[in-house]
Amino acid sequence: MKHLFSKLFLRRAFTHILFLGIIYLAFAGKTIAQESGSGSSLLENMYYGGKFGTTISQFTNQQPHTSVKQGITAGGFAGFNFNDKMAVQLELNYLQEGGQLLSIEHSWDLSNSSWIEIKTDNQNVTLHNLDIPLMFKYSYPLGTSKIFAVVGPALGINFHSGIKHETTILTEIGNVSTYTGEENITSKIERYNVGITAGIGFEVPVFTDNYLLFDLRYRYGMMPVYKGYSYRGLPQITGDLQNNTMYITIGFGF
Repeated sequence: MKHLFSKLFLRRAFTHILFLGIIYLAFAGKTIAQESGSGSSLLENMYYGGKFGTTISQFTNQQPHTSVKQGITAGGFAGFNFNDKMAVQLELNYLQEGGQLLSIEHSWDLSNSSWIEIKTDNQNVTLHNLDIPLMFKYSYPLGTSKIFAVVGPALGINFHSGIKHETTILTEIGNVSTYTGEENITSKIERYNVGITAGIGFEVPVFTDNYLLFDLRYRYGMMPVYKGYSYRGLPQITGDLQNNTMYITIGFGF
């Protein structure tokens, strides 16, 4: 009950923050423009762009034998500058997250009559997620460039998840065999998750009003994404896995 309450509270709180952020981005510039008597303030204070890069993610160790996985990311952003240093930024990103899991099962785990002595399964888990962070951004000028820091809540939406297996079996008579396969586990993964994203980066001006963007982020998952996983394949030994991701991107802003 406590976990359900916290899950619903976090989801509702983020939804409200996200909604307020969208409303602010949509109308803040318009309000300033009306007060100044022209539409130029809206264009001057709004900015947008796109970026792509790589991710490195890992499941938390509620179950042992977890390791990192590399993936890709791409997305876009739009923001509103309060002044030269402070801004609010809304993003929509595709994040390839997940991790490596290793399960180990013995004959006494499977059944008394099993012909399998030991079964090990290397699992490459890929989570295909849409991530929507709402970021507070603080910038500091360095000559014509800028260094900045961002922090804020992020809502993740999983639309597909899969596992690539590499399974090795040792039989009771000493034979060893290895096989590979793939499995769709979308139904086992939580549809929504909430996290906190923070990072640093810098902007380098190019042309007249545009800039190159270099960004390093870390997304901390606050909710389980893979519930009831067992590295021994036993219901008595389970854990709820969260997912944390670091990602590096390069982009272009306008």
